[in-house]
Amino acid sequence: MADAFVGRFVVESKENYDAFMKGVGVPDEYITMSRDVKVVTDITKNGDTLVVQRIRPQKTTTNNLTLGAECEIDTIKGDKVKVKPVMEGGKIVCKGEIYSMIMEMDGGKLKEVITFKGNTMSRVSKRE
Repeated sequence: MADAFVGRFVVESKENYDAFMKGVGVPDEYITMSRDVKVVTDITKNGDTLVVQRIRPQKTTTNNLTLGAECEIDTIKGDKVKVKPVMEGGKIVCKGEIYSMIMEMDGGKLKEVITFKGNTMSRVSKRE
């Protein structure tokens, strides 16, 4: 099931981006500068681990999500948080104390909902 997530995706839409970024403490100048950046998400698989790379002009982050095991990941702000990724109904659900991310494939598009410190944003990316 996780194989469906393997691929390269480019953001085509975001919801609540500015409020989310402001809510998690990202400076206004960074929000303005990165608002229209088309983040590339590259997902590969290494055994039971999904390797999720977020490629931005300023920085690339790589997170390893091992299904069923606690993982430490980097957030967009650079904070390290612990989550436990699991498959639920065809979705990858990563939950921790202050961070959660739900990824699902819908019609060949990657849909994500990210909640961090009580702030939520969503984005849709198309397969490249």
